[in-house]
Amino acid sequence: MAEIILTIVVEVVKCLAPPAYRQISYLRESKCTGNVQNLKAEVENLKSERVSTQHKVDEAKRKGEEIEENVENWLARANNVIVEADKFTDDEATANKRCFKGLCPNLKTRRRLSKEAERQKEAAVKVREARRFDRISYCTAPEDIRLIFNKDYLPFESRMFTLRNILSALEDPDVNMLGIYGMGGIGKTMLAEEVARKVKSDKLFDQVVFVEVSQNQDIRKLQGEIADKLGLKFHEESESGRANSLFKRIKAEKKILIILDNIWENLDLRVVGIPHGDGHKDCKVLLTARSLDVLSGKMDSRPNFSIGVLNEEEAWNLFKKMAGDYIEGSEFQSVARDVAKECAGLPVSVVTIARALRNKRLFEWKDALEQLRRPSSTNFKDIQQTAYKAIELSYNKLEGEELKNIFLLIGYTAIASIDALLMCGMGLGLFQGVNKMEVARARVRTLVHKLKASCMLLDHISKNEEFFSMHDVVRDIAISIASREQNALTATNEQVGGFREWSDESAVKHYTSIVLHDIKANVLPEVVECPQLKLLFIHADKESSSLTIPNNFFKRMIQVRVINLTYMNLLSLPSTLGFLSNLRALSLCYCKLLDISVIGDLKKLEILCLRGSDIKQLPIEVGQLTWLTLLDLRECRKVEVIPPNVLSNLSHLEELCISRRSFQKWEVEVEGVKNASLEELKHLPNLTSLELDIHDVNTLPRGLFLEKLGKYRIRIGDWYWESTNIWRSEFRLRLNNKICLKDWLIVQLQGIEDLELRKLQEQDVIYFANELVK
Repeated sequence: MAEIILTIVVEVVKCLAPPAYRQISYLRESKCTGNVQNLKAEVENLKSERVSTQHKVDEAKRKGEEIEENVENWLARANNVIVEADKFTDDEATANKRCFKGLCPNLKTRRRLSKEAERQKEAAVKVREARRFDRISYCTAPEDIRLIFNKDYLPFESRMFTLRNILSALEDPDVNMLGIYGMGGIGKTMLAEEVARKVKSDKLFDQVVFVEVSQNQDIRKLQGEIADKLGLKFHEESESGRANSLFKRIKAEKKILIILDNIWENLDLRVVGIPHGDGHKDCKVLLTARSLDVLSGKMDSRPNFSIGVLNEEEAWNLFKKMAGDYIEGSEFQSVARDVAKECAGLPVSVVTIARALRNKRLFEWKDALEQLRRPSSTNFKDIQQTAYKAIELSYNKLEGEELKNIFLLIGYTAIASIDALLMCGMGLGLFQGVNKMEVARARVRTLVHKLKASCMLLDHISKNEEFFSMHDVVRDIAISIASREQNALTATNEQVGGFREWSDESAVKHYTSIVLHDIKANVLPEVVECPQLKLLFIHADKESSSLTIPNNFFKRMIQVRVINLTYMNLLSLPSTLGFLSNLRALSLCYCKLLDISVIGDLKKLEILCLRGSDIKQLPIEVGQLTWLTLLDLRECRKVEVIPPNVLSNLSHLEELCISRRSFQKWEVEVEGVKNASLEELKHLPNLTSLELDIHDVNTLPRGLFLEKLGKYRIRIGDWYWESTNIWRSEFRLRLNNKICLKDWLIVQLQGIEDLELRKLQEQDVIYFANELVK
């Protein structure tokens, strides 16, 4: 009855006093209810916009990007409006009560609620309409993981004194380059990292850049790492052009410290693009090296600070941290202290032996102490005997011969990737009972993980799990052990110069592995008597890749199972290569190749890697390698011909890699010969891993089935796809507008981990959507 009377009053006011109508209309129940419902609807719209924006913000943060301030502000305003509206609508149900025991409405409350609902609705609309952003986020120079707090760092007094002196020198305006030197494993890198963290926290420099140089200088890589730390993107291809860009970028920093870790020889900073001295007074360079001569003699660094071993108490504190505090105050303490003393204060010795004995039983501790106290029979020149014995003990503690062999293989070959270790290990037959590449790859990852856990391997600086690294000291010891236990020869260009080993038949005959790094001259003999040789690695110097192989070189090494030749001039492979009937793995990465037809004689070959070579034609003889399980043609930019029926003959092939920067002329006629078609891939029953970039969508077969593949990286269309070394189920597609995918290409989408589709027609979008929800 009350609502009927109120309705009549409102209508009368509407006729007699229109200006008052708006105010009195708030008293109507329908008006109040409508305003509240409109508010709820607008808030729901705003919530949807907020969720969408937050998703974009979260995605940008995962990429390491910074969020624009106006985006953050909008989210804050939206949150406030939503919170206020939700509270209002929750309270409205209880506040809108009736007075006079429910006989008539509480008009005052209704009017207030109605007006407030309208006000909040307008606020929600205003915030939602303000959501107009040019961009959500922007890129910044990534934070260097080296400069983040290191929980394993202990502020030893012997290091703090040196640290304070280094910091004082960095504040000296007359010092532009200084250095830290000491033996391998002494802790130079860790101290340099602490210097970086300290100057950053104390704001002594506006920018700090930390990069590793390592033994084999790679100027382009070094330039790239410094640029990454500074957020610089190169547009130049030449080293000199990149150096100019880097020089300008560094000059733009008012005060900058550049730390170059692990210098082995003279490094021309101008070639890299690093200004210092008169070029930029406030650009200072800190170097670390094993040799004082490298710092003061070759780099003209002043002052230079020597790093010595830890004192006994410091070594014990580090030992406890690595082995576990349980050893103190227990039956282990006495023997543990003696073990720590045998490490002689060398941090790498302390860490490796302590972790090797962590959670071991007392008799194992006592046995380790006895082994450490025995003098080593090896004359190890590059490191103290105590450090050698400590790391050798860690090697002896590795579980099983398989793990030990993999550790030594990584050490004396300098292999640094899962792919390379897989090919070499499979070729040598190191994985007992493993015949499938997919199973072997899992085994390799497991072994690498175990070596990292034992501190015999390190994470790669990139944190990419496809790569790993080994401490220089640990590598030296691995080389020494392999030389003694496996008759493995490892030599550099300087050592090969005037090499007497080739003529010392008694020594050469016993070698099971020969590894030659950075060879610059043609030092190889015509023939080598190596009846026991199983592995041959020859890595030519990249800048002078004219190294060739004599024709009879392989004549007397018929037991060899793995050959890895890199950056070599092999226009015609030696005919004696065909004599190697036991060869299982052949890698010719980044070699100059012309005629490789002789590989057709290698009937037992299982792995063929031509990555980065400049071969123009895959010979038809490859089709005779019916036991081939892996074929790698990535980065073969010049290959134009793959004859038909070559790939389809490889019935045992399990892994095939043909990347975008490689072969693209499927079914194209070249010099009178029509190239292979993608249809041939259907005739590979054992194919489980495929990397394929297809430029011309029209060459796709009428049925591309992925369900039998365990992992793949397939990218289709004329587009630039960023490359990655991480194997995962990846499918990317970019069509042109004239092609309808659904009518002629069937794709099994289940299992895809990384999917990207562009320029699809409407029917294709519906097709893919249906496939994804199956």
